[in-house]
Amino acid sequence: MTPVIRPGEVAEVSFNVSNPYDGPNSTMVNATLVVGVYWYATQDTDEPVTEDFPDPPSVNGNGTEETVQLGRIVANYTMRVNLSIETTKDTPHGSYFSQSTYFLRFSLSFQFEGNSTVVVLKSRGCFTGAEWDSIVSFDSGEPLVNRTYLKTLGVEGLIPDSSFGIKVPIPRWPLGLLVFACVALCSLALYYFVLDNPGKYPRLEKRFYYLRGKLSELRRKPEDRRSK
Repeated sequence: MTPVIRPGEVAEVSFNVSNPYDGPNSTMVNATLVVGVYWYATQDTDEPVTEDFPDPPSVNGNGTEETVQLGRIVANYTMRVNLSIETTKDTPHGSYFSQSTYFLRFSLSFQFEGNSTVVVLKSRGCFTGAEWDSIVSFDSGEPLVNRTYLKTLGVEGLIPDSSFGIKVPIPRWPLGLLVFACVALCSLALYYFVLDNPGKYPRLEKRFYYLRGKLSELRRKPEDRRSK
């Protein structure tokens, strides 16, 4: 789930963690998930979320990174994880027409039951640009993921990133003003069209003359008061 948050509000990010392995010794134990906000982007700019980033979003109120202890996950089981994303009024959020997006990275480590070897899975945000270019290749004839290089980094596999948006909602009054202006212009256009074609639309013509008379009366009343 990738919510859109207003600055100063708290929202929930939910996702599933699954154990896709199938076998007698496939139970995951000591499963630990590290979640971190690592990148900020709008249509105009993008930058890493570092210690110098002003007023970044907070995961569970514990800064830009949170560690979640998942414990034991049996084979073919899916666990739901819910995290709260807290923001302030000063959290960077782009503009009315350029929504900001914050990217989340994940690092999952665990052991198979009865095995002391630690298995590590990471998402795109856990790697540098140079590392990622060496891991993933879209060239014809080459494997999509360079597993040999990935293992030299101490990682067994890849998991997806996630994201959420922070945006100030567009005020409604400009839309109301635009609708009012459109209605007014259409009414004026109809008014002059009907009066320029006398006799073609007698009912509308009669209404418009009636309204014009009422407006003339309203304009005369202040003048009458001043004359007295």
